[in-house]
Amino acid sequence: MLAPDEKLKLSPKPYLSATARFTSGADTPRDFLERCLADIAALEPKIGAFVSLNLEGARAAADQSTARWRAGRPRSNIDGMPIGIKDIIETADMPTENGSPLFAGFRSERDGASVAALREAGAVIVGKTVTTEFASTEPRGTRNPHDLRRTPGGSSSGSAAGVTAGMVSTALGTQVIGSTIRPASYCGCIGFKVSVGALNRGGSYDGLSQSATGVLATTLDDAWQVAYEIAVRAGGDPAIPACSDRRARRRRENRAASPSSRPPAGRSPRPTPKRPSPMRWRGSRPPASTFSRANPMRSSPPSKPRSRQRVRSRCGSTAGNGAGRSIPTASATRASSAAPCSLASPRPRP
Repeated sequence: MLAPDEKLKLSPKPYLSATARFTSGADTPRDFLERCLADIAALEPKIGAFVSLNLEGARAAADQSTARWRAGRPRSNIDGMPIGIKDIIETADMPTENGSPLFAGFRSERDGASVAALREAGAVIVGKTVTTEFASTEPRGTRNPHDLRRTPGGSSSGSAAGVTAGMVSTALGTQVIGSTIRPASYCGCIGFKVSVGALNRGGSYDGLSQSATGVLATTLDDAWQVAYEIAVRAGGDPAIPACSDRRARRRRENRAASPSSRPPAGRSPRPTPKRPSPMRWRGSRPPASTFSRANPMRSSPPSKPRSRQRVRSRCGSTAGNGAGRSIPTASATRASSAAPCSLASPRPRP
């Protein structure tokens, strides 16, 4: 293997292990951020991990985090952590260009679900990291920090390179096939690809049918903590049952911990109504007084079966359009224009 032409001095910066010095006052999130920004100034011209930076906003967020740590009230374990956001996920304060000249300068003026959760947890959003075009195949010039002649992998190229070079502690990525774990492997950092839909993908412009939000980090602890903080605040996709249950459980816990939800002294709490559990019957049909045969949510007795009757729709016959709906045929249209609509009589049994 050929030796690299230029060997960069890299200093990855894990965050959770540094927070113990924040509580003692030996270090601050602002000082931690400044060390990251110094590496950005020195290495970014050679590596090209970022598309855009918001240094003023990052410093302001780090100052607020420093005040919270000094007061002993950090929002979360990642309060003050410098994080990069893959340029396929929306940010309110920076463009979301999707790695494509077609979206140059595009601003949605809103945060994606994962970005909003990170801000709520106190994280410091440093900038948008390079992605291949539309998180797909066309690379955008980022270089591998270990060897500038080689690729960092994609599509989360800038996220992996920025974490490895110590520009940020963690960064968000996305993956359909290998867009998180591939660049993590090429650059030598942690790549955590969660299950599809486990982290809310709102505001992400990649292939939502199969893509999953991921975390690239210096250590496994940092990667897991970032994913956890997103999950407890933004949850997962609404269509994922496990994620919906997790959000509901967290809402119940928040209500239980809220002083306004507690009953006054001497008064017993209001009983929580129980949801009906799913009922299963074996062999015979359910009782008629509980559910109807046509609609399981109705409490009225079932109507008489109509399996022996075939009723035509209004205005003549219909033809399916292939999408679960019915559209009138030409003959039905002519009939409806000639005579008012009426319900045809049931067809007699053959």
